[in-house]
Order: sequence, then structure tokens, then C-alpha cells
Amino acid sequence: MIIPLLLVAQSRAGVYRHDRPESDYTSLAAKPEFDCVGQVKNKGVKSGSCVLIGHKYVLCAAHVFKVSETGRDTVYSNGSMIITYPPINERVGDTRNYTFIFKGTVYSAKSIRLYPTYMDPATKNNGDIAFIELESSVTDVVPAIVNEAFDELNSNVTGVGFGAWGVGDKMQTLDTTTKKIAGENVIDSIGGFLINNRPTQLYCDFDKPGDTSCNKMGSPVPRNLEYICAGGDSGGGLFLETKNGYRLCGICSGSGYNIQQFVKTAYYGQVMNWTRVSVFKDWIMNNER
Repeated sequence: MIIPLLLVAQSRAGVYRHDRPESDYTSLAAKPEFDCVGQVKNKGVKSGSCVLIGHKYVLCAAHVFKVSETGRDTVYSNGSMIITYPPINERVGDTRNYTFIFKGTVYSAKSIRLYPTYMDPATKNNGDIAFIELESSVTDVVPAIVNEAFDELNSNVTGVGFGAWGVGDKMQTLDTTTKKIAGENVIDSIGGFLINNRPTQLYCDFDKPGDTSCNKMGSPVPRNLEYICAGGDSGGGLFLETKNGYRLCGICSGSGYNIQQFVKTAYYGQVMNWTRVSVFKDWIMNNER
């Protein structure tokens, strides 16, 4: 038996609670504090989100700038031949193809630098963060304040990005027209690849009100505007909430996909992960010089 299998990342939406109106999430995203979250396009096509951290400096996810062709391979499992289509010739895209949009104004990139371990075959896909220098300054947006402390665990956070969107308990195809949505969650766990003995990933689960079976870590009680990140949200910002305002603590790297959980509770119970900005502060500062 030959089974065709296309290996692609599971695209998910900026998914929000079924018992809260979508307008609450778009209103949160519209706060002036989140004007620093912009959109990335590749040859004019929407490809991710990004965060302004200086008038000419932007952070994003490294995978937003990875391009490749599609190969063809076969593997055997339980007597069946499975055809796969893995990516080949992976590389960083041409800087000239990317634009960055803040408050409706389009900016070109002068340079795009991925964290070195991301494209290294020995540590592939670890360090999912990119630093972009723009050709011109963004003068009408206040840049995000980068979190430099390692104080994220159990903190209340707000994620912001331009992703697809929909309702947490709906299995049907969600709306893939990107929309700026912000939602709340809690940093339930910290782990992943180590840099200087510091874990580089922040994790949050999407808890469902009244159903503790969806809880994967931390408290099972959802926040008022609980959500999970999106296809299209990659590179967007996770902001730690403090008495002195928001600090950028994470860059959206993606989310897992547990099909057994999805069949039972749709998007509830899934887990999202964010690149932990504080671990990369020295690399960020060196790029700003």
C-alpha cells in the first residue's frame, strides 16, 4: 500500500474563548502599547508578525525567513510505503523580498540576522529568533521594552500578532484572513534548548472554562481573555504584564498539535511556545551596536 503524506506545519489560528466576543480580543490588540507589533510580508504575501524594539530594530521568529524547495522521499512503516515531501535546500530568504508594516507604513529591511544555532545542522531550529535592521526609522511607534530578567514563570502575559482567527471549540476551518488579535495566558512552564544554562522556550496551554481535562500544565483556570497563538502570529510578541507596563518577554515560535486532544476538545488543550527573549539579550544588544 502506498500512502501519500505531505509534511507541513500544522497551521493554527489566534483562537479565543468560545464564551467571549471576538471584539474583546481585537480591542485589546488595538491598545497603543501594542502598536509595536507589526506584520511581515514576503514578496507582498503575509508571512508573519514582528515586534519593534528600537526605531530601526525589529525582532521576529527565525523560521519566518527560512525558505526551501520540496523534495520527495519514501519511508516504510508496518509494511506500508509512505511517500513524504520534506523541505530541501533550506536557507535564509533574500532580504530584499521582505517588508515590515507598522501602523500602515511599509518599511524595507537593511539586514536580517538569524540566531546562529537556528540554521546550524547540529542545533537545527534551536534559537528561533531573528534581528532585523530597517532601512529607515519608525518614528510614530513607541518600541517595546525588552524583558531582561528571568522572572517569567507563572506570570500573566498577553500575546499579540497578525494571525488567522476563530473560536476555541470549533473544529471547522477557521478564518485565515489575518487579523490583529491579542489574548491572555500564563507562563506555565519554561524549557527547551539551553543557552548559557538557561532554557530558551516559554510554554502556555489553552485552558477551557469548566473543563479541567484540557489543562496540560499550570492552573486549569483560564484567564478572562485566554487564547492560543496562530498561523500568521509567528514572530509576534508575548508581553509580560507588570505594574509599570508591558515588557516583551517572548517571540511567537509556534504551537504543538495533539490530534487526540483536538478530536475531543478542538483547540482547547493545545500548547503554544515562545522564544524566551531574556536569554538572547546579549545577542540583541550586540546587534544594536
